[in-house]
Parts: sequence; structure tokens; C-alpha cells
Amino acid sequence: MRARNRRPRCITCLTPAKALFKKSDGDFIKLLECPSCGQTVDRYVECEKSIIFMDMLLQDIAVYRHILFNADNFEPQFYVKLAVSLLLSEGYVRWSTLTHTFAPAAGIKDNEVYLYIMCLLTAVEFGVFGAIIMLYSWIRFRDRIELSSLYNGLLLGQYGRLANVAAIIWYQSPSLIFQGLVLVFIIISTIQSTRAAMNTGRCESSLLVITATIISTSSSYILQSYLIDMYEKYSL
Repeated sequence: MRARNRRPRCITCLTPAKALFKKSDGDFIKLLECPSCGQTVDRYVECEKSIIFMDMLLQDIAVYRHILFNADNFEPQFYVKLAVSLLLSEGYVRWSTLTHTFAPAAGIKDNEVYLYIMCLLTAVEFGVFGAIIMLYSWIRFRDRIELSSLYNGLLLGQYGRLANVAAIIWYQSPSLIFQGLVLVFIIISTIQSTRAAMNTGRCESSLLVITATIISTSSSYILQSYLIDMYEKYSL
């Protein structure tokens, strides 16, 4: 474990801490307690990645705080790779869904331009969603919140979208029930990651995330019809 450039935080109350642990004789470490709430500053310091991932699936807000504020192995490069993976995977899922919506004669499956359009729409949807959250956080907190942590939290909350790719590979076209369950999971994980980054209540974060989801999704679907019609008008 190496030293961090910023102070770690308690995953229970988000109070800045001097350190997460202290070393004793040998390779033993002792986890420190938070002077504010009395809880262990970060109990995930000694946990395996598999346990961290399981707690993410269980939507424990503490594990999101660990990743956003204290984890050494989640560097900026990780979030860049996650953003690219989400963009490409979601674009591919939408393109695959589009091929099943229209007749084979439409040629969507054999034309990669539609894939690029879906990736562009995904970027627009993510951008609108993030802009709404960022704008609210700026109005609500001004300079009292780390925008980088909030940005990373928004990306982290979208990791459930990667499940759609596996579903398409195995089942060609995921069912509406599966897509609905994935959407619910994504909303819940985004609420938790937003709460972790902004330190807001459950109701406030839920209302914010659901509102941003509705606006961003609506914008994407409105733009989808326009882009497809424009492409087919000038190229086909």
C-alpha cells in the first residue's frame, strides 16, 4: 500500500482521517478508528477484491466510499477505461436491440454506421445525466464537494450496464424483464454511488438520480429518431 496524495476519509461519516492504518512489528497492520464516529475508518483495507465486489452487488454505501476516497488501485486510468467500456458496450447493446426492432431488409445489422449513432446517443445520454448531477451539486454544495469524486461515482454507478453485453452474447437478445432488472440495478447503484460522493440522504439522491435518468433517457430517444432519419435521408 502506498501513500495517497489526499487524506483518506471515514467510510461511515466521511470525516477526513490522518491514516487508514498503522504498521506494527513485522507485516501486521492495525486499522484505525475514526475520532468523530468511533467506527473503523475503512474496514475494506484488508479485504480481497472479491469481497469488495460482492458488497458492491449488495449495494453497501460504505464500499463505494472506500473505492472513491481510499482505494489505491482505482486510479484515473481505471475510470477512463470504465467510461470507454460503458460507452462501447451500451452502444453495442442499443445497436443489437435496434436490429431486432426493424426488419432484416432495413440493413441495420450490416451497417456499422448505426452502431456509431448508438454510441453517440449513449455519450449524449451520459453527458446529459452527468451535467444534471453536476449542476445540482454545484448549486447545492458550491465548493464543498470534490467534482472528481462525484464524476467517478457516476461512472461507478453505471457498471451494471456491462451485464447487458453478456446477455446478448449468450442469448442474442435479452428479454424485457432482464433489461428492466438491469435498469433497476443501475438506478440503485447510481443512487448509492451518488450518496457516497455527495454525502446526501437516500430520498434526495433517489429523486435526483431518477429525475436525471428520465431527462437524459428522453433526450436520447428524441435524438435517436432525428439522427436515424437524417442519416437515411442523406445516405440511402
